[in-house]
Amino acid sequence: MQVTDLLTWITQGSLLLITVLTFLDFFRHRDRSRLDIALMFGALGALVLLQGITRGTGVYSRWLRTAGALLFLAHPVLLLRLVQHFRPVPQTVRRLALGGMLASWGILIALDAPYPVPLTLLIVAYFAYVEGYAALAFMRDGLRTGGVTSWRLLLAAAGSGLLALVILLAGVNAAVPAGTGITTPISQLLALLAMLSYYAGFVPPRWLHQTWQLSELQRFLREMAGRSAAERATTTLDHLCRAGTRAVGGLAAVVALWDETEQQLRIRASSNPRALSGALTGSDGVVQRAWRERHPLLARTPADFGPADAALAASVGAGALIVVPLVTVERAWGLLIVCHRRAPLFVEDDIQLLALFAEQSASTLAYAALLSEQQHLVAQLQQRSAQLEAANKELESFSYSVSHDLRAPLRSIDGFSQALLEDYGETLDAPGRHYLQRVRAATQRMAQLIDDLLSLARVTRSELHREAVDLSMLARSITAELKQREPQRQVECAIVEGVIAQGDRRLIQLVLENLLGNAWKFTGVHPCAHIEFGALTHEGQVAYFVRDDGAGFDMAYAGKLFGAFQRLHAMTEFAGNGIGLATVQRVIHRHGGRIWAEGAVEQGATFYFTL
Repeated sequence: MQVTDLLTWITQGSLLLITVLTFLDFFRHRDRSRLDIALMFGALGALVLLQGITRGTGVYSRWLRTAGALLFLAHPVLLLRLVQHFRPVPQTVRRLALGGMLASWGILIALDAPYPVPLTLLIVAYFAYVEGYAALAFMRDGLRTGGVTSWRLLLAAAGSGLLALVILLAGVNAAVPAGTGITTPISQLLALLAMLSYYAGFVPPRWLHQTWQLSELQRFLREMAGRSAAERATTTLDHLCRAGTRAVGGLAAVVALWDETEQQLRIRASSNPRALSGALTGSDGVVQRAWRERHPLLARTPADFGPADAALAASVGAGALIVVPLVTVERAWGLLIVCHRRAPLFVEDDIQLLALFAEQSASTLAYAALLSEQQHLVAQLQQRSAQLEAANKELESFSYSVSHDLRAPLRSIDGFSQALLEDYGETLDAPGRHYLQRVRAATQRMAQLIDDLLSLARVTRSELHREAVDLSMLARSITAELKQREPQRQVECAIVEGVIAQGDRRLIQLVLENLLGNAWKFTGVHPCAHIEFGALTHEGQVAYFVRDDGAGFDMAYAGKLFGAFQRLHAMTEFAGNGIGLATVQRVIHRHGGRIWAEGAVEQGATFYFTL
């Protein structure tokens, strides 16, 4: 088999494959653009079939040959129908194409081959002109648009241009027969390249589709990548409109977002100033259906428009709309609407690419909303911090007032009461002396309460100095001091060795002093007592504890343990102001930990804390 024969077989096989694929595509979707593509390739495929019948039967039929030629010469006119999906074709070009096709048909029907050279050149001129016009139209629109549509149009332009060259070479062969040996293999190679270009342009394989889509998506993301999060949040919609218009060759694109207050879609961005604002109201039309169904939709003609759709399309002179929802898992944000002069040729490609853009943009909107919420929370925290700082200043002022203004009258009351007892005690009866002693006790108790309050305030305001603290050593020191104060007590203190923690030594010592002091105090009624300090693992974290076998408490009132001035026992049973555990809790919270207690009446108590 010669090279020319191989090229012919490959070209014809490719053409038949493309014809079958385009008709299958049309039967699946049944729209006008796919019908025009199927008819264009059907004319070329029919020519190959007729030629195959002639070769297979070995019978030459002038009418079969003529029918094939007639179908082939209809290709330019059918190609113009595809061009009209992108741009209006001037009436002069349409008339020349139709007139050229009819004149060519007349020549083929009226005359037998070989045809006179002038008539052959007339047919070649018609074919080459219309194919060349279509190639330039596809190229201009391919360069004007982007995305998958751009690649497909450029390949369609290449196929039409190569086919025009094939016909021009056929004209050269008719005018100069001596050059047939050179031009024939070139023509066959160009015809093969034309079919491959048509195949990639009109029925590309899935892998090629995905490659084009990925390339355009990367471009879309790169254009936003160099911007800060705040800038992306403010420019996402404008960027989506521009990219959507460019990627599918639309007249304009708008983004309408759902307004929760007004309960309607409102245009927030546009690539065309004439469609920059307004609400998309009503319940009919492709826009409202796409919003309700959360699914991309196409309005091919104005008959598919609702009132809002029609007004938007009229503002930019559009005859078709592609509507793609902007949706994330959490919510639907709005719609991307791309306006076309007429229904695009490669609708599915356009919708898939716009859906990718919309998905990325919806994610950016979600991130922007989260960022805005965080900024609002930060602003609230700053406001609360300012309020807290002001409250702290007021507290400091109050502390100063308590320290100086309240203590002076308390000292006066106590001092004068003592003076009365010392100077006039003998003249007072027993109840009088008793009342003065109660006044002195009350003022001293109030002074102690003031000191405790100031101590609690200092714990809250003091700065933390974290370091490694030997809790076991602190516990031994504190219990030794307690035993020294009351050597007559029989108390067994069990302290686990080597318990180390990170924290402020001074404040942690205050915690242990209070907890061990309470354990010592509440075991005071027992002749023999047991106090334990140690550490254990609780919920994956180290918890320290102080345990005793003293008076304990009712767990029903455990929630009151750590409140200031909250007491679970009467003053006559155990002394104290009810401020120690409140101080302990504040220290623990400042260390990022928590404290809790377990106990039972007359069965002791255990206080746990973490740091």
